[in-house]
Amino acid sequence: MSAIEVAGLTVRAGEATLLAGVDLAIEAGTWCTIVGPNGAGKTTLVEAVAGLRRPASGTVSIGGREIHAMGERARAGCVALVPQHPVVPPGMSVTAYVELGRTAYHGVLRAPSARDRDVVADVLERLDLARLAGRDVATLSGGERQRAVLARALAQATPVVVLDEPTTGLDLRHQVTLLALLRREVAECGLTVLATLHDLSLAGQFADRLVLLDRGDIVLDGAPREVVRHEELARRYGLTLRVVDVDGTDVVVPVVPSVTAR
Repeated sequence: MSAIEVAGLTVRAGEATLLAGVDLAIEAGTWCTIVGPNGAGKTTLVEAVAGLRRPASGTVSIGGREIHAMGERARAGCVALVPQHPVVPPGMSVTAYVELGRTAYHGVLRAPSARDRDVVADVLERLDLARLAGRDVATLSGGERQRAVLARALAQATPVVVLDEPTTGLDLRHQVTLLALLRREVAECGLTVLATLHDLSLAGQFADRLVLLDRGDIVLDGAPREVVRHEELARRYGLTLRVVDVDGTDVVVPVVPSVTAR
């Protein structure tokens, strides 16, 4: 059984069709990244998998359970979302913020249990946030804040985590650090990851599989090396792309037409 099963998923907003009959199955303990141009439907897809968008037709299942038939607390035990622009409350410590990921287990009005505190402490340690546990989240650097957002999602202890452009606003070092942390969670903890990324080179380096989405439909689906080297990728982005092998890693470089100086 696949960890994530998307079958005939169609999502509409008014008269616009955002996703058109998408089928996608993702095996447990693997990382699948969705790539594609702006407006392709990437955010819509991950939000539908997280249960935030109700489909016009089709289903999304996590571990064999249909996500949109679940209550909110049951869904929070199956899948966690790291949004592109997370809301970080001011005046909240890192520990308190990460503990929000445990709300599905103890409710809003009850204090975290000893088990909740143990889970949070473990996640803070794994993501190198223990030393920042007492800091106000609002005072963290961009990279630290994104790690805290990821920590909150991991504290939910779900088998599946979906992430929408988790590296937005981060410099290259912090992008790589965050993605490497996530890759370790997949390898060591058997986490299943569905993410969207704009950077094709980073997407290819960290994911087990790439899916090219355009105009609400899947165009390519396969191993990263196959997808980034496929001529259809460049066509969908409307660019000339060159793939350069750097020590066994594919780096995708857009070829910019030369401009003659006047």
